[in-house]
Amino acid sequence: MNPLINIGVCVLLLVLFYKYIITPIVVSPLSKIPNAHFTSPILPLWMSWKRRAGTENRTIFSLHQRLGPVVRLGPDEISVNSPGGLRTIYLGGFEKDKWYRKAFLNYGTPNLVSMLEHKPHSVQKRMISNVYSKSYLQNSRDLQLVSSTLLFDRFLPILHSAARSNADLNVFDLTQALGMDFTSAYLFGLNNGTNFLCNVEYRNQWFDLYSIFKKQLPEERASGEIEKWCLSMCEAAEALDSFEKPVDSTSTNPVVYGRLSQCLDGGTASSQPKQVTIASEMLDHLIAGHETSGITLTYLMHEMSRRPSLQSKLHEELLTLSPPLIHPMDSSAGLSIATDVSNRLVAPRSIDALPLLDAVLQETLRLYAAAPAPQPRITPFLPTPTTIEGYRNIPGGVRVSSSAYALHRNAEAFPEPEKWIPERWLEANKEKTEQMRKWFFAFGSGGRMCLGSNFAIQEMKLATAAIYTNYTTTIVDDEGIEQEDSYIAGPIGKRLILRFAHVSK
Repeated sequence: MNPLINIGVCVLLLVLFYKYIITPIVVSPLSKIPNAHFTSPILPLWMSWKRRAGTENRTIFSLHQRLGPVVRLGPDEISVNSPGGLRTIYLGGFEKDKWYRKAFLNYGTPNLVSMLEHKPHSVQKRMISNVYSKSYLQNSRDLQLVSSTLLFDRFLPILHSAARSNADLNVFDLTQALGMDFTSAYLFGLNNGTNFLCNVEYRNQWFDLYSIFKKQLPEERASGEIEKWCLSMCEAAEALDSFEKPVDSTSTNPVVYGRLSQCLDGGTASSQPKQVTIASEMLDHLIAGHETSGITLTYLMHEMSRRPSLQSKLHEELLTLSPPLIHPMDSSAGLSIATDVSNRLVAPRSIDALPLLDAVLQETLRLYAAAPAPQPRITPFLPTPTTIEGYRNIPGGVRVSSSAYALHRNAEAFPEPEKWIPERWLEANKEKTEQMRKWFFAFGSGGRMCLGSNFAIQEMKLATAAIYTNYTTTIVDDEGIEQEDSYIAGPIGKRLILRFAHVSK
């Protein structure tokens, strides 16, 4: 072989060795960060294997316990587990990783979750953020009627029937159904939303379809049954004469659909047709709204069912509400949804102000975060490179993330972090409460945090209040209650069987 060729091959090999071995291990600014595995600086395979094996969340938590607040997971990927890191990444305007588009695109059209860039996200978020604000939700006559109808006409009668007949209930399915009915009614109006609580056969069919849907890539699920189903509800809402009719005894406005539709009529920078832009957004809300609230309520009831004394304390607190959420209602009192919604359902502010109820929910969101996995972002390309937790000169294009699973298990912020202790939220002083809030990541953080967090909290507090005002719960079968290690993490067994009994008067 020609000596010049030999020299050229050697030089090329040396250049490649320097670029792909020496640089990431020694020269790169990331080289100062502790490695998850000895191969992490040069290959992403070790972490990819952990993800495929379904152990990503627990692996990352273990790494942070051993190596500190910043860990290098791959050549261009780091995990951060600290309040300071949260501020840098999620309040600092880092854009989303392309993984979101692969996972959450509907109808081939971005929504608030799958939008990567900040500008289109902020434009669309402003269109509907008001109807998800805490003050709007607490004063919404539409949501008050939705809540009253779903609780007193659908949910509580199911529990009442089960308690009278000593029947057992799979509350994981039931609470997901409740979440779907709440979400769809607020999006599309009560008459156009789902009735998963009562239509068990259709609900089970839909859950079967959804179990396939959520594992598919956007191109695989395009124009499938789930997308057609959402589009049909969008078309029903669009056919209404007005999006802002006065609330009556049988119907409500399509609050979210109507607001987004009206805003898009005013013009948008999106190149997508209005119909698919709305449908993509609505489907994302439906998916997130039913599953995460169902998971949280399932684990809340599981923990409460192990603590009869805590059920009694919560029941006593709930009886301070006026009017209390008692079912069946006393017909002699003349309470009717047709006359005055407020007479049938206590004001949301009153429920929100109950300290034990709040503590029970917060602790469930902490220990059993429905979305416990990393929320990846990409470091920006800036004249001054990024600094995270003292690690300087982090270049643009690096995948960075934090996870609720690891953050919520910080022993300094949450002593005995693997135990469900709602009292920690009641007994903490102001300083301790502030510390816990800094580590709390159940709904994300910053401008891209969960838009529906206030809606979810109001719905879950109301459901919990309705249950423990009227019933006690005991565990019949909790096999498979262990939480999945996944992005959306429900019980491994997809079930929790409880028995409901009427509270002794």
